[in-house]
Amino acid sequence: MLNRLNSCPAENKEESIWLEYYPKLQRYCHFLAQNQWDGDDIVQETILKALKHYTHNETLSSALLNKIAYNYWIDQIRKRKNESIEAEVELNNEEARSQLDNIMATVDIMLRQFTPKQAVIFLLKEGFQYQLKEIADLLNTTEMAVKANLHRSKQRLEKAKVEDSAEKYWDEEERKVLSELFYEALKLQDPTVLIETVPQIKSVVDSPKLVSLPLEQTHSPLSTLCMAA
Repeated sequence: MLNRLNSCPAENKEESIWLEYYPKLQRYCHFLAQNQWDGDDIVQETILKALKHYTHNETLSSALLNKIAYNYWIDQIRKRKNESIEAEVELNNEEARSQLDNIMATVDIMLRQFTPKQAVIFLLKEGFQYQLKEIADLLNTTEMAVKANLHRSKQRLEKAKVEDSAEKYWDEEERKVLSELFYEALKLQDPTVLIETVPQIKSVVDSPKLVSLPLEQTHSPLSTLCMAA
């Protein structure tokens, strides 16, 4: 920009005025931006705006140029902030979509590889860190039975590529109910909705029994299940 000013005839009054203002404006813009790159950009935009809107030399002053520069820089800061917020929102949306995809994939694996009882036990134990006794009380069964089902479910995961799926063990209506419960529990990272409904599902527990299982979760259910799977 300064080279452009220097290319004007020396006798041009406008050139002498700009040569007077330019160093002061440059110092001010570098101070505003706190770096030379952005500062030089502010200088250029300020001069272009001044040439466009203030054609009479007598209207120009360092104060006016500084004001133009300041307003331009504030606009740039706001624009960058909005762009940053939009980028953050987009990133959060992408992470949310990825998490939901992972949840759906996890639920699909449980429905295909486990029996209904194995799926419930696996989710409560591996996903929400419930103790064997707590699960046994909920399902009205023994700790040994819970442990056996958990062991079989892990074996089925290891042999998933060569073993037939467990879909034949599922009643269509119960499959629909449990898949929705699994999905909600994982999405909310809270098994309450599953705990409240499981005692009513015959393929999971023969004798319905309402049990409250207050337990602090020690792991994120989705990450734990992904590691287990």
